[in-house]
Amino acid sequence: MTTHIPFLKNIESIVADTISVLEMMEKIPHMVEDTALADYKKNCLKIPDQIQSGLIRIAVVGVIKSGKSTFVNSMVGKELVKRGAGVVTSITTRIRKGKKNEAGLLLKSWDEINNDLKKSLEMFPDDKQGKIDTFDVRRKNDRAYLERVYETLVQDFPVTPEGVRPEIHLIQNALEGYNACKDLVGADEVEIKFSSKSFEKHKEFTSDPARAFYVKDVCLKVFGRAIEPNIEIADCQGADSTDPAQLARIVKYMESANLIIYCISSRTGLRQSDMGFLRVIKSLGLLENILFVTNCDVTEHENLADLKNVESIIHKELGFLTSDPRLYSFSALYDLFKSIGPRLSPRNARQFKLWQADGEMIEYCSDNSQVFHKMLGQMLEKKYYDLLLSNHMERIRMMAGELNKKIDIFYTLLSSDLNGENKARLQVKGIQENSFRLKSIVDNSIQGAVSGLTKEIEANLKKAFVRDSLHIRKKTSEFIQQTPMDIEPYRKQVKDQGFKQILYLMFQDFKRKLDLFTLEQIIPEVRTLIEAQEKSIAGYFQSLLDSYQIDIFTLSNHMQVDTKSFPDFFSKRDTQKDPMKKKDMGFTAIDIQGIKKILGLRLPTTIFSAKYTTRMRANALTGLGIQSFIQLFSSFMGRHDGFSFTPGFRRAGAKIKKESLVSIQHQIDEYHSGLNTMYFMPLIQAVTRDFKEKIHQKFSLYESLTEDMEILFSLKQSEKNIQLEKIQEIKGKIQCIITEVDTCCADFFT
Repeated sequence: MTTHIPFLKNIESIVADTISVLEMMEKIPHMVEDTALADYKKNCLKIPDQIQSGLIRIAVVGVIKSGKSTFVNSMVGKELVKRGAGVVTSITTRIRKGKKNEAGLLLKSWDEINNDLKKSLEMFPDDKQGKIDTFDVRRKNDRAYLERVYETLVQDFPVTPEGVRPEIHLIQNALEGYNACKDLVGADEVEIKFSSKSFEKHKEFTSDPARAFYVKDVCLKVFGRAIEPNIEIADCQGADSTDPAQLARIVKYMESANLIIYCISSRTGLRQSDMGFLRVIKSLGLLENILFVTNCDVTEHENLADLKNVESIIHKELGFLTSDPRLYSFSALYDLFKSIGPRLSPRNARQFKLWQADGEMIEYCSDNSQVFHKMLGQMLEKKYYDLLLSNHMERIRMMAGELNKKIDIFYTLLSSDLNGENKARLQVKGIQENSFRLKSIVDNSIQGAVSGLTKEIEANLKKAFVRDSLHIRKKTSEFIQQTPMDIEPYRKQVKDQGFKQILYLMFQDFKRKLDLFTLEQIIPEVRTLIEAQEKSIAGYFQSLLDSYQIDIFTLSNHMQVDTKSFPDFFSKRDTQKDPMKKKDMGFTAIDIQGIKKILGLRLPTTIFSAKYTTRMRANALTGLGIQSFIQLFSSFMGRHDGFSFTPGFRRAGAKIKKESLVSIQHQIDEYHSGLNTMYFMPLIQAVTRDFKEKIHQKFSLYESLTEDMEILFSLKQSEKNIQLEKIQEIKGKIQCIITEVDTCCADFFT
């Protein structure tokens, strides 16, 4: 992960050279008065910090017991996160380089904690009206109530066909972690830190589900050379949880990640839960940036042939999802032990020595590990350049080009004799008039263009959410209508447990299915829509920029420069040999991701989930009661052979589904409104400001040109000669900057 470092050193050198040129230009009389010079210098000075503050994110994902934590430890060369059998990683743990070992844990607020618990209690039987609405885990009586709910669920309904109920885990963790965390949590989010000798204490939270329930975010900063400053590695929880909320958190990080490493255990191969999670990844369009690792348990395989057979099966199964899966088989634990070396415990040292005895297996794994890390380095290098360097390279080259034009003008003016001064005045007048004219055109046209863009985005959102072009409403409605609220798993317990409790379980099962459906089927559609609008905004402003790429010198007679004594360094390049593959080397019109980061702009929270309401519960219980009464009365009158609760529960379920559908339709409307007014409109406004600033910088170089010219004409010849020498030197340095930029780009593309 160190191959991108030369690019960082190169651009730091280029930035330093550019600032040096600007400072030299400041020493030339009347260039320093140009506001553009000050703006260029200000922008250059920001570049190193902007690069260093940028992050390339790597998400390490997979199902439980696939060796994710072991793999992460092998990447950093130390036992950083707890590993072992079973569920060890309880919360996504982000890892970065730091000046010292330090763990920062962001704890949830009490409101967030109580809201999480309220969701798990929705529709649960409650004798006291409104108890759930006012629930607060800090109150002793409410914790006692939570314990009763937990005992009831564990005793009577511990599992679903998918496994243990997620609400059981959630309530259990909240209760078990309360005493350890109650004095740490506050009314607002609180960050606690463990550093130096206390650093290892973070494992008490990251590997303990009970304490992890109270944690919102974990970031470990690690001292050493294993992690580069611009890299963040995330050890994510197992993706086969029965709780859609946990899967949603993993998906949220993956969407922000630039690369995904998917771990697969060689003991089990691809499981059904793997394929389910990978289908989600594919639906989100994230398979392009994924590397697969078969995490080899050396002692599990009799020989290398057995491992290769497992690898072949995994590769074939991955082929159903992606045409060319990048799969590498090696032992992350062996790599970790190799990194730790002499510091291994006696037990691990014996295990390591035993593995080394199997030379054929270790050689194969080591070779695969090397190939994997080489591929990872290449992908990181590309991401690093694309995300953190390319836009800055383009901006520097644009600056150099514009400064070169200004230098050309000054050189010509200083070189003019008495007979050429009048001609120069006419030429400067033409240049300045063209500059003012173009600036006016830009100012007038941007407003109209942005108005059209705003209407286009609004129309696209309306088409998607109101006219339902993506079928979000239709798909959700069909799913709700077709998904049964099934009484069958609870039929035997109806008499013992009561209507309300069975209804609670039916609602939670239904809600979980709906949440998973939304995550897999709806959110990818919404994300694709958003990305399309962002690309549209970027393309719109790029088209504007291209239309403004009019050289002010081509609109009037060129100022003549002696090309023999002072060659034009910025003549057209040979596009056939252009390392940027004919890419416009002006600059990218806008950097949407950078602007969003500056604004702190985030997408509205996607909910689209069944919500418990008092009305829903009342209607469901009323429907259940009426239908059960009719059934009971009919059985007494001899109209039916026996009495059944099933019709009553079906009627109650139908009412819950009807209310859920109304609620989700309302949520879709709210999301549409928030996406338009709170996300895209502020984004367009910010992009417009940034774009106008870039365009105005280009023209500001020529605002004082007439005044500059007359002052230059008034200089003595000896003074002119001194300035001409300085300009020659600056011209050469600008050429060097252009060469450095082109070389850096060529090195990357080749």
